[in-house]
Amino acid sequence: MQFYTMDVSRSIYEKSSIWELVTRLRSLQNYVSSISQLQTLLKGSKFESEGMRTLVQHIETISTESGFAELAKDLEMLGDDIDGIRSMTLGVNFDSEFYPHEVGIISLNPYAFGEKGVLERFLQFHRQQKPSDADLTPFTMLTHEKKPSAAESPLMNNLTQIVERMLPTATKKLHRLLKKYTDVSGMALARLGDELMFYLRFIELERKLDAADLPTCIPECSEDDTIFSELYNVKLAICHLEDTVENRIICNDMEFTKSRNILILTGPNHGGKTILTQALGLAVLLFQQGVCVPCSGGRIALCDGIHTHFPADENQTVALGRLGEESERFRIICRSATAKSLLLFNESFATTSHTESLYIAQDVLKYLCCLGARTCFNTHMHELAEHAEQLRCAQSVCGAASVVMGQREGEDAYRIRYEKPDGKSYAHDIALQYGITFEQLLGNL
Repeated sequence: MQFYTMDVSRSIYEKSSIWELVTRLRSLQNYVSSISQLQTLLKGSKFESEGMRTLVQHIETISTESGFAELAKDLEMLGDDIDGIRSMTLGVNFDSEFYPHEVGIISLNPYAFGEKGVLERFLQFHRQQKPSDADLTPFTMLTHEKKPSAAESPLMNNLTQIVERMLPTATKKLHRLLKKYTDVSGMALARLGDELMFYLRFIELERKLDAADLPTCIPECSEDDTIFSELYNVKLAICHLEDTVENRIICNDMEFTKSRNILILTGPNHGGKTILTQALGLAVLLFQQGVCVPCSGGRIALCDGIHTHFPADENQTVALGRLGEESERFRIICRSATAKSLLLFNESFATTSHTESLYIAQDVLKYLCCLGARTCFNTHMHELAEHAEQLRCAQSVCGAASVVMGQREGEDAYRIRYEKPDGKSYAHDIALQYGITFEQLLGNL
C-alpha cells in the first residue's frame, strides 16, 4: 500500500492512460485489502491509547462514509489479479451522422477478444474463399501495427483516431475521481506503515525473549520513582539468542528514589558494570517508545532526555585531550539536562591522576544531587561510593547511594547489592588469571 500510494504516483503520468488506470486499480486493491485486514484485526478490541482509538475511528469512517464498500465490490468484479487483464470493452456512442461523440470504459476483461464482429459467420465464409479481399479486413480484430489506411476503411480509421483522442480523457477523469475520494485516507494510512512495522518488529522480539524464559512487560508510568524488577540488558540478550556471546543473562532489581537517585556503581573489572549501565538506558528508551521492556515489572517516570557520558574515540580527543574532552562533554550535558533526565556515566573523569579524578567526580556528583536527575555513575573510584552520603549539601534535592556489582564467579555473579564497596577492584584476581603477578613473572625468569 505504501508503494502504490506514495511511490508509483510520482512516475504514473509518464505512462499511457490505460497503464495509468490499471496501475491505479492495482493500488486500490492494496488499499481495500489493507483496510479490510485492519478492520478484522481491530474488531472487538478495546484500547486505552488515544492514538489507537483514533486509528479505529479513522478506519471506521473510511468504511462507512467514503463509498469503501461499493469500491470493494467494483474491484471484486475485476478479479484477484489485475495483472491478468487482457482486454478492455469500450462503449462508443454515435451522433445522428454516426460520428463518434462519446466513449466510455465498460469493463476490463481477463480474456483477449478473438475473431468476432458484425456478420461474423457470413464474413468468415467469404474470408476463407477470398483471403486477399481487403474489404473483409476491417471487420476483424485490428492491431495498432497493421491499422489500415483511411482509404481502405474510413469508418474504422476515424473511429480509432477519435477513440484514441477521447480515451485518455476518460481514463484521466476516472483516475482523478479515484484520487479525489481515496488518496486522503490512503496517504494517511500509508504513512503509518513504518510505525506499524516498528511495533511488529518489537512484538516479534518480545515473543523471542518470552520463548527464552526472559521476562518482558510494559511497566506502569510513575510520577516520581523509577523501579525495575529483574532488569537485564536486552542487547546482550539478543546476542545470547543469536549465539554470538556465551554470557549468562542475569536479572537485577534497580530503583531510583528521592533518597538514592544517584547510584554510584562499583565492582570488579569485567564485572558487568557497563552492561548494567547500558541495560538501564535501553530499558527507559524502550519504555518511552511504548514497547516491551526487558524486566518482569516496575514503575518508570518519563524522562525528557537520556544523556550518556561514555569514553570517546581517541581521535576525538586530540584537540582538548581526554580529560578536556570529557569535561567539555559534561558541560554540554549540564546545559540541557533537567530533574526529569536520565544520566549514564561509564568510567568518566578517570583519565588523569586518581586524586584529580576524585576531585572532579565529587563536584559532578554534588551538582547532580542538586539537579535531581536519575543518574548511574559507573566508576572504579571506590571512595566516591564509600562516602556517598557526604555528597549531599544544603541545595540537594536527592541523595546518592552505593551499588556494588558482585564478583564474576559464584551465585552472586553480576548481581548488584546496595552496600558500600569493599575497596577492591579484584585487580589481583585478573593479574593472577593472566599470569602477571610478581610471583608469576618472577617464576618465568
